[in-house]
Amino acid sequence: MSDKKPSLAPLYGAAFGFNTDRRVKPVHLATGFFVSLLGRQFRAEFLNNVVAFTDGKDHTGNYALGKLHAALRSAHKIGPLIGQRELHLLRKHLRALANNDEAVFPIYGEKEFGCDYSTASEDVLTRTRDNDGFAGHFICTILDATDDGREILRFARDWMAQSNAPLRQIYQPLLDLEAQDTDIAERYANQIGELKPKRIKRVAKQMTRQTAALRALCRTAEVTTASETRLRFLIIGLCLWLFRYLIVESLENARQPIVLLCDAIGESSSRMRAQSRWSYARLRESLVAGFAAFADEGRFDECEEAWDYIKTTQGGKPKFEEFYGTIALRSGLAQPRASRVPAKHFEPQPDTLRVMVLSVLTHDEPMVSLPDALERLYSVWGVVFGGRPDDARLLGDLGYAGLDQDHDLTPNVDCLVSLLAELGLATQLSDGLVMCHSLPKFS
Repeated sequence: MSDKKPSLAPLYGAAFGFNTDRRVKPVHLATGFFVSLLGRQFRAEFLNNVVAFTDGKDHTGNYALGKLHAALRSAHKIGPLIGQRELHLLRKHLRALANNDEAVFPIYGEKEFGCDYSTASEDVLTRTRDNDGFAGHFICTILDATDDGREILRFARDWMAQSNAPLRQIYQPLLDLEAQDTDIAERYANQIGELKPKRIKRVAKQMTRQTAALRALCRTAEVTTASETRLRFLIIGLCLWLFRYLIVESLENARQPIVLLCDAIGESSSRMRAQSRWSYARLRESLVAGFAAFADEGRFDECEEAWDYIKTTQGGKPKFEEFYGTIALRSGLAQPRASRVPAKHFEPQPDTLRVMVLSVLTHDEPMVSLPDALERLYSVWGVVFGGRPDDARLLGDLGYAGLDQDHDLTPNVDCLVSLLAELGLATQLSDGLVMCHSLPKFS
């Protein structure tokens, strides 16, 4: 084997269909997904000049306040009463909106780190680097293979094209009118390899339940939420879809059920927290170990040099923890996000929990019992809170030791119910029965 490190992108492509050797934020995934879906992007240089700056740094070119002010005045983007002081304040406000995901950097004339704006409309789609490792393109391709998936893509196109979205109107004076055609599929094939029809069909079938759940989420969001909220729900849903795909793809032949044990109690010293941490860690390690199974089934036959490099330098365990952790944490499925806390656990945050519930309950469906809702959440996303009749036995069989129904699981479910009620997704009736629903109930 050569001492030169081979490209590992084809190896990760053979494993999962995209490059997982990186830290991928949801905004990176969103950019890749929507550019793949629409086949175009926008330069939006003025927008980047305005929002891609750092306080206290000496910028060059049109990123420098003085030059930017002159350029905007010359292009009639600002009026004569807007001086440099007012422009600086405006920049700070617009940066807070466009850089909500902390992925905005200068890309015109300065060192290009890549730039992904918080998703608002198609006009702000800019893709200078493949920061998502083509994960967005992969998901878009799989969804396009089924009727449910194509309905999701239709919703996504419609939502991105809404010219009256508030954030889009705020950015409008700084946006470009002409789009640039972008062929992600060609770059994907050059860097990752061919995504063969047989694989597309297999993954689409494998993810049938999750794709149907995203379709239900889109249908509910369409009639209940504003445009930016719909896009946010969809992006969180895509992250959940992707995380579930990683699990199913790696552990499809595992003999044990897949469980994401979720802690809703919120006490760092509780047994639920400890066992949820173990759930997070054991799943991460199982996914990393899954590469050996991929090798045994012949997935790496066409990238043997890369696999030999991994075996020689990394003991047969490719770098994967960062991708796994970023998707789990940034989607709000796991906590805490702080890097200084190494022990993570599964604890869906309010927005993520809402997306999960809306994906398994429809807006026109009557209320369903809590055990029924929890069964659906487990069936689709693999999350367990301890409220299903069989949860205690399931957890015991999987080795989650020391969890008592009365002292651990029931209090955990009680905390979950309280959060669902706060979100308007659950109602406790007079007889103590808890019912779940996709819309707030007032009775």
